Amino acid sequence: MKTSRLPVVYEFNPNVDRIRTLLRKAGKKFGSVHFTKRKTGELRKMCYRLSVTNPSCALAPKGTRKHGSGTKKTSKLMTVLDANKVVRDRDGNKIGRGAWRNVPLDNVVEVSAGGVRYKIVK
Repeated sequence: MKTSRLPVVYEFNPNVDRIRTLLRKAGKKFGSVHFTKRKTGELRKMCYRLSVTNPSCALAPKGTRKHGSGTKKTSKLMTVLDANKVVRDRDGNKIGRGAWRNVPLDNVVEVSAGGVRYKIVK
């Protein structure tokens, strides 16, 4: 089993704004987030990036939200660029990676950003 060498910090009962701050610690670099999906309850692990203005293969996210922020400060979703998603053309050839995803901040279990791994304990 692969273990991370990053230092671990435990966050006990953080609010949505604290989790949003943890996700933003990645800055323009890559980070990873683990969260449970709302509909199925399964654990999703995702490498993400923020502050991506014009990705080559991902279409712009729909709606009026800016990348990496919600419509309001009380929003429980955060839009990030998922770096794991493989994008293919109509013939099935791989043309790149990247897709916009919404992370439910109230279901986040773990965040790795800025050289630190944060475990969320609720």
